[in-house]
Amino acid sequence: MDAIKKHRDFLMYCIFGFLASLLNIAIFNIGHNNLHMQLWVANTLAWFISNTFSFFVTKVYVFRTDMKDYSKLLHEGTYFLVSRILSLIIDDLFMIVAVLILPWNNLIIKAIDQVIVGLFNYFSSKWIFDYNNRHLLQKLKEIREKRKEIEKL
Repeated sequence: MDAIKKHRDFLMYCIFGFLASLLNIAIFNIGHNNLHMQLWVANTLAWFISNTFSFFVTKVYVFRTDMKDYSKLLHEGTYFLVSRILSLIIDDLFMIVAVLILPWNNLIIKAIDQVIVGLFNYFSSKWIFDYNNRHLLQKLKEIREKRKEIEKL
């Protein structure tokens, strides 16, 4: 039981990350295989929709942070989006290389891709939503401000 409590965030992230990955794969499949969108367009659309879903479930159910403070929501949303744009680049490059250059099955590659991107996303989300990391960022800002004040003297 202690192991479950200790790794609760990761286990919850895995559950909701799995759901976001299924959503991503389904949207990619519909866009690329059924609607015949270009690979990167279908992949980017799937990324956008699944990451919008992921932001809210990660915030509320995984890291249990408050939704009432709109300034904080915007701040976290910005960091979330920036970190996820990095994962989109990894995602698109992996898909392009594996599917277009090495002609492998796009749905199998998409599933493998979601595991790799999911791990990257977990650690970046943990950084963004973790209460202790927010204090660290605040302390770094305070140190920077004190240095500027000292330099003015």
